[in-house]
Amino acid sequence: MPVDAVVVDGRPGLLWMQLADVSFSEPFFQQTVDRVRAEHPNRTARFTEFDTLLQLNQILPRVEPAGFIFHSSRCGSTLLANACRCVDDSIVLSEPFPIDKLVARFTTDAHDPVKEALYSVFLRAVVNALAQSSKGRVFIKFSCCSVSQLERISRIWPRVPWVFLYRDPIETIVSNVTNPPEWLLDEDRRILAHITATSTAQVTEMSLEELCARSIGSFFFTAHTLANDNSMLLNYNQLSLSVISNVLRFFGVEPTAPEIDAVDNRRRVYSKNPEDRPFVSDAETKRQNASELVRDVAERWANGPYSLLELKRS
Repeated sequence: MPVDAVVVDGRPGLLWMQLADVSFSEPFFQQTVDRVRAEHPNRTARFTEFDTLLQLNQILPRVEPAGFIFHSSRCGSTLLANACRCVDDSIVLSEPFPIDKLVARFTTDAHDPVKEALYSVFLRAVVNALAQSSKGRVFIKFSCCSVSQLERISRIWPRVPWVFLYRDPIETIVSNVTNPPEWLLDEDRRILAHITATSTAQVTEMSLEELCARSIGSFFFTAHTLANDNSMLLNYNQLSLSVISNVLRFFGVEPTAPEIDAVDNRRRVYSKNPEDRPFVSDAETKRQNASELVRDVAERWANGPYSLLELKRS
């Protein structure tokens, strides 16, 4: 399976590893890859250029994903991905590097129709290659920055239902500023400049609070604009067992009683590290700890699009 999109000696391509016998049980795809590398050091990654992917795609059976999960960061998307893992004979590809890096190329490289078409072909082929390990349904959770390319992704897979998860802006900003994720610290500022409709120089000068507020405001606006009958808007504060079960049904799954019990057990632990501690809601604590700067940037850049999302959802 492809495990990364890289450039080797000036040649763009993919790294592949043997993962046919691997269970994707970790919250994130890369965690599974890291485990395999630790447990099987003899399984070295092999590099190929993209022409190998295209040749392979000609002979592989086509697998249509069962559902896409988009999100605005720190809003329960990992919990929903873990719930999808409770469905028998399913796999969840959670923010795999090959997918997210190709999606990012739409922002950084695809400035003409030819390049856009080429990256679309690569992305479809990568998803199809990753999906081969499934005996049933495949669910894909994208990184939050991929929301900026939601329209393109929907054009590639027009029939795949998608969910957009989001959360109160103040709670989201506090979470991201307290423990900054990689996407906010990315040294290649082109993606964040595209998301915030600013320049790379402006992004460099922004505080983390403002950068996060502008970004999630953009995610909210994009999801609000593109939401349709093939999508579901889902607020973090809605994530009850019954709502998660309804999401699975939206993805075409009628969960069995044992699967619902498994989802309920997943809900009771911290989603990103289930063995670490039980889940305890921290929404009120985050709001109480919000600084005046957080409240100001939320009001300026995120609260308006958030209200539009809430209105459309309701």
